[in-house]
Amino acid sequence: MDSIIKENFSNSKNSSELTLKVLYAHKSVYNDNWNSGIHFHPFTEVYFILNGRGKFTIEDEIIDVEKDDFIIINSNIGHTEYPEKGVNTFEYISFGIEGISISSNTNKLDLVENNYLKKSTTNYEISFRRFFENILREFEANEDYSLSYINSLATILMIYVLRKYDSEIIISHEKKVNRQIDYIKNYMDNNYSEDIKLEDLANMAYMNKFHLISEFKIAYRVTPIEYLILKRIDVTKNLLITTNHSMEEISSLVGFNSQSYFNQVFKKKVGITPSQYRRNHRLQRGF
Repeated sequence: MDSIIKENFSNSKNSSELTLKVLYAHKSVYNDNWNSGIHFHPFTEVYFILNGRGKFTIEDEIIDVEKDDFIIINSNIGHTEYPEKGVNTFEYISFGIEGISISSNTNKLDLVENNYLKKSTTNYEISFRRFFENILREFEANEDYSLSYINSLATILMIYVLRKYDSEIIISHEKKVNRQIDYIKNYMDNNYSEDIKLEDLANMAYMNKFHLISEFKIAYRVTPIEYLILKRIDVTKNLLITTNHSMEEISSLVGFNSQSYFNQVFKKKVGITPSQYRRNHRLQRGF
């Protein structure tokens, strides 16, 4: 069975090599149509907060972010981002990097369970804002040698971070080659409302359920059923904001057989009940 293959870089200052490939660059600005749900990417994402205050939900954790914060989120980690309640300004630049992840062997960094790194760049010697703005400008311009320039800027930026934290950060290559696990994820994305059982997923992947759990966690850091629940919660949030369906209707639409279990799971994952979530977001939008 194929799996994620990792090759750690040497921490020797003389022998280390790092060359990054940037897949995209994008600027996001908060507006009334903002609707970022929980999503997963097969690449590492890097963010810089330009203005305002907001929150990132990363797996089951919610972190506060503000102007000049720098965030790295590893591949296949469920996350979403949104402005702080009552804040009218929230904007950031992000870009995706192919084939690497970050991890830490110490407790000195804000790197939780090797899922993400968050730091304020207020007192850094270089301007992260200028690096991100230049990466975005070059990506949108798409001129001769733009991609080479973008990759060089991203590499220089990451080398600065690695040198600043020295041996506390490990950079790894990742190559995702498990197609069965991708198939299972895509199946759940498209059929989350069905009564999906672990045994059914294992049969689809031609694995026993314990092997499926192990392989899925390697790829996405959660079990298949945990991923299914995250997907259902994501769809639920959108339905709570954009429709007038009752809680019973929504719980059925997203695949929960019991409304009480639906309420219990939603509160555990989001921190508030579905009714509170609907009320808070409609008040925020002026409904």
